[in-house]
Amino acid sequence: MDEKIKVVIVGAGGFGKEVLWALLEHNKNLKKYDIMGFLDDDKNKQDQIISGKKVLGNTEWALKNKIENTKYVIAIGNGKTRKKIINKIKKKDDEFLTVIHPSTIISDSVIIGKGTVVQAGTIITVDVKIGGHCRIDTNCTIAHDSKISDFVDLSPGVHINGNNKIQTGAFVGSATTTKENISIGKWSVIGAGTVLLEDVSDLSMYVGVPGKLKKKLTITDENEV
Repeated sequence: MDEKIKVVIVGAGGFGKEVLWALLEHNKNLKKYDIMGFLDDDKNKQDQIISGKKVLGNTEWALKNKIENTKYVIAIGNGKTRKKIINKIKKKDDEFLTVIHPSTIISDSVIIGKGTVVQAGTIITVDVKIGGHCRIDTNCTIAHDSKISDFVDLSPGVHINGNNKIQTGAFVGSATTTKENISIGKWSVIGAGTVLLEDVSDLSMYVGVPGKLKKKLTITDENEV
């Protein structure tokens, strides 16, 4: 029998619990993951038991503990924060686990990067490329030939039409729908329920039906990426 993969989930909030659920669903059939527990920088969560798994410590734990055959998944629902944690814990690409819920429907021609999470009910069709450390939440659809860069967030129920390009760190709110052949720029934000019919430039916030520019965003010292 193959050795189980040890997994540490970074983030003990709602998304962390959802990632745990996806791993447990895999274990019902394959028993492939030994889920060690959570890491979280919230002092109030230290040593707590969450969804049956212990909070092992804060993110410093990942620097201090060198455990063979251990994979990490950053279960934080914000691309900027995921990127900061990855830079902090200093792990190689092959030390991050890609988590795909077993109920997803994904074409064999799809490429998905390290550390990305694809949750239950999502359908990804043909020739789609998804970067690393993305969050593809429940019941999303991503159509043919779309390209999704690193650290992108697709919230529940997002529908991405064909030949879309979603650039690094873009956040797409729940129930957003895009038309074909559009681009969403780096670190932009699309509000929940938006119907997006035009390209979005970098660092822009779009909302509404149809989606319109609400404001330009800035990168400050606090959210620098």
